[in-house]
Amino acid sequence: MPAPPPPSALSSSSLSSPKEIPLPDSIDFLSESQWAVFMALMDTIAPAILPPKSIASSDNNAPDDKSVLRLSQQEYAAAASEIRAAVSPHEVTAETIESYLRERPSDNPMFGKIMKLVLSGLPPSKKRELKILLSVLSTRPGSLILTSYGTPLPQLGLEDRTRVLEGWRESRFWAVRGLFKSMTTLGKLGFLRSSNTFAPLTGFPSVPKEWVATSSFPFEFIRPTAEVETDVVIIGSGCGSGVVTNRLANTFGKGVKVLVLEKGRHFDASYFPMSQTVGLSAMFEAGGVVESDDGSITVTAGSCFGGGGTVNWSASLQPQDFVRKDWAETYKMPFFDGREFQECLDHVWEKMGVTDKITPNHGNQVLLNGGRQTGCKRCKIVPQNTRGQPHNCGYCTLGCANGEKMGPVNGWFPEAAEKGAVEFMEGFRAERVLFDEKKKSKKVACGVAGVWTPKEGGEPIKVVVKAKKVVLSAGTLWSPVVLMNSGIKNPQVGKNLYLHPVNFVAGAFDEDIRPWEGGSLTTVVGDFEDIDGKGHGAKLEAMSMMPSLALPFLTWRSGSDYKLMAAKYRHINQYISIIRDRDTGYIYRDPYTGDPRISYTPSDFDRAHNFVGVLELCKILHATGAREIHPCLPGFQPFVRSQGDSKKTDKAFKKWLRKLKKHGNKPPVAPFVSAHQMGTCRMSAKAKDGVVDPRGRVWDTEGLYVADASVFPTASGVNPMVTTMALADWVARGICEDIKDELVVEKVPSRL
Repeated sequence: MPAPPPPSALSSSSLSSPKEIPLPDSIDFLSESQWAVFMALMDTIAPAILPPKSIASSDNNAPDDKSVLRLSQQEYAAAASEIRAAVSPHEVTAETIESYLRERPSDNPMFGKIMKLVLSGLPPSKKRELKILLSVLSTRPGSLILTSYGTPLPQLGLEDRTRVLEGWRESRFWAVRGLFKSMTTLGKLGFLRSSNTFAPLTGFPSVPKEWVATSSFPFEFIRPTAEVETDVVIIGSGCGSGVVTNRLANTFGKGVKVLVLEKGRHFDASYFPMSQTVGLSAMFEAGGVVESDDGSITVTAGSCFGGGGTVNWSASLQPQDFVRKDWAETYKMPFFDGREFQECLDHVWEKMGVTDKITPNHGNQVLLNGGRQTGCKRCKIVPQNTRGQPHNCGYCTLGCANGEKMGPVNGWFPEAAEKGAVEFMEGFRAERVLFDEKKKSKKVACGVAGVWTPKEGGEPIKVVVKAKKVVLSAGTLWSPVVLMNSGIKNPQVGKNLYLHPVNFVAGAFDEDIRPWEGGSLTTVVGDFEDIDGKGHGAKLEAMSMMPSLALPFLTWRSGSDYKLMAAKYRHINQYISIIRDRDTGYIYRDPYTGDPRISYTPSDFDRAHNFVGVLELCKILHATGAREIHPCLPGFQPFVRSQGDSKKTDKAFKKWLRKLKKHGNKPPVAPFVSAHQMGTCRMSAKAKDGVVDPRGRVWDTEGLYVADASVFPTASGVNPMVTTMALADWVARGICEDIKDELVVEKVPSRL
C-alpha cells in the first residue's frame, strides 16, 4: 500500500522559523557552594579567553583574572587569526570573534538552566555522589586529596584547574578517570547547547536552507479519566508500536479498539527541527545523557511521540544473512531464515518507501571514496526510509520538518488512525501490567496501570486502562522495567543487553564542508564487520553533524584548544566505528525512581573491534586529504598534515598510526556511546532462555506481548529500525490471529 502523503505546507506568512518550546522545569538539588565548584569546572572546560588587561574602561567588566585565560597580545592575535581561518569562507567581524573567545558558562544563564536540567535527570545515587564530590572539592583537605592543591577548587586559577583535569584523566583510579570524562563531556555539551556566539561565528543555520513550515497529521490525544477501556493497549509509540498499530487497523478496521500510550510528548512538524538548546531535552531520554553505572558508556534513546523513529537518521538496513542464520539455527527459531520473516522485511521496506536514490554529502562521500582508496570492497549506499525520494536534511535527529522520514508519526500511525479505531495518549507513564485476579492458573493480562500528566501541567492522575491484549513497545530500556514492576519473575528479564558501542574519529578538511547539509548517514564501509568469523566486528559510518550531538565527543585537551577546535566546525566531518557486540550488560530497576538503570562495560573483546574501526577511519581520512585527523581519545594528539612532500607526510602518518595503536581505547576515558539498545526481553525457543516466545508472547502469560528491539536474540549488527519493525509486524500478525481465534470462540454457542 502506498505511503500517505507528506504533511501539508503552512501558509508562507504563518511561520518564518520553527515554533519554540521552553526548556522543561528542573530540580535544583545542589547547594550554592556545590554549584560554585561545578561552575568553576565548567569555566575551565570552555573558558573566557581575553587579551592583556588594558586600562581602558571597556575592560573594567572583564572577569577576574584567576578565572580566565589571559593571552599576550601576540597570542591573542594568533588565536583570533586561527579562528578567522577556521570559519572561512564565512565572513565574521572582529567583534564576533572576540565575543566567542570571551564567552564562558558562568556568564550565560542558559548554560546554567541546561546543566540543572541535565543533572536533575541523574539517578538518586549519582546525585548523592555528585553532591559529596562537589562538597569535598569546596574544602581545603578535600581539594588536597582530589587535586593535590590545598586550596578549594573554585579559588584555583584557570591554569591550575586545567592541571587538575589533566591529572584526573591520567589517574590510576577508574572513578577519577570517569570523573574527567563526565565533567568534560558535560561542559562541552552545555557550551554548544547554550552558546550565543557559536552559530554566528561558524555560520551554522538554525534550519536547513530549504526549510518550509509544515504541519503533521492532526493527531488527537485523549484526556483520560481514572479508568479507560479498549481492546488492545500498546505501551510506547516507537517503531514497534507504529507497525503493530498499523497492522491491527488494517486487519480489523474499526472493529478492534486500539489505544497507544506514550510517556513523552508529541510535537507537530511546525516545531521541527528543534533548536540545539531544547531538542535533546524535549525528545531524548534524560536529555540524551544516560550513563551506565560505571560511566563507561553513554546511551541516547528517543523519548517522544514516535520514539526512535522520530529522532533517528533514516538508515534502513535489513539484518544480514549471517545474523538471521544465527537466530534461526543457534537460537532454534527457523522462521528468521525463512520466507515469512522476509515478507515482513519487504512489507516494512515497501510501506516506508525505502530508497537508495541518494547523493551523499561531503562526509559520506569521503567515506565511500576513502574506503575504496584504502582497498575496502564493501563501500555502499545506506538506504533511507523517505517515501522513495532523496532526503538531503542533516537536521532530522531533532525532528523531520518536511515529514519525509517515514517513522511512526509520518506513516504508520496516520494510516492506522484513518482506517482503524485508534486513539493516542501522551504523557502516560506505564507502571505495570494488570492481570486478571480471577484466573489463578496463568497470568492473563487485562490492562495497564500508570500515571498521566497533563501537557499544560497540573497534578498527575492515576489511570487504569482495561484491555483484552497488552503489547509492550516501550523499548529496550523500559519494556523490561514494566515487566519487573508487573511481577514477572523470569530471571531473563532485563538481561542480554546489547548496545552497538561506538568510538569516534573526526577529520578537518581545507574545503568548506558545511557538514549540516545533506543526509546524515547515507554510506557505510562493511569490510570489518566480521573480524572474529562469527559476525562480530565494526562498521564505519558517518554521523549526524548537529553541533550538540557531534562536537561534545571531540577530545578536550584544554579549554582554549577545545574552543579553537570547535570553531573549525564547518570544515569537520565526524565518523563512528560501530560494532556488533558479543558481550552483554543488563537493565535493572532503580529502587528510588523506578527508572531503568544500565549495567554495561564495553568488553576487551568488543572494544578491540571498535579500535580496528578507529584505525581504518584514520586511514580513510588520510587517503582523502584531511588536514587534521582527530581520534576522539583523550590523551592522544591529532595528526596534522604538513605542507610539502607527500612521501614525508605518509611516513609521518604511519609513525603517528603506530603510536595510536599503542594508545588504545580503554574506558572510562575513551568515549563510548550507544544509540541502539537491544535484547532485554529476548525472544527464545524455550522459556528458560528468554522472555518471549517466537510469536512475541511473554512466557507463562496470556494476552501479553512484546514488540520492540528488546526481543532481539542478539545484537542486529545493523541500524535496528527495519529489524525492529519487521519483528513487530511478525508479532502483530500473531496477535491478529489470536484475536481472530477468540472472536470465533465468542461466536460459537455454548454446548453446556
